[in-house]
Amino acid sequence: MGILSDLDKKLTDNMYEHGSELTDPVSDLPEAVVEAVERLMSFIQPDARDTVRSQVLGLVHEYRIPDASSGDRPD
Repeated sequence: MGILSDLDKKLTDNMYEHGSELTDPVSDLPEAVVEAVERLMSFIQPDARDTVRSQVLGLVHEYRIPDASSGDRPD
C-alpha cells in the first residue's frame, strides 16, 4: 500500500499545482494580455467587472492567433 499512497500523494500535489491550467482557459494567455484587460476594467462599471473580464479573456483565448508571439498577424 505504500507505493499507491506515494503515487496518490504525487498525483494530488501535481493536480493542486497545475490543475488550474486544465480548468482555467486563461491560464495559458500571455501576461501582457491579462494586464491589458485589467487596465481596461477602469472603464467598466464595478459590479460588471468580473463578468466582463471573464468574457473578454475567454474570447481572446478562443479566437487568438495560434502563434501570436512570433509577430505574425493577419492583415
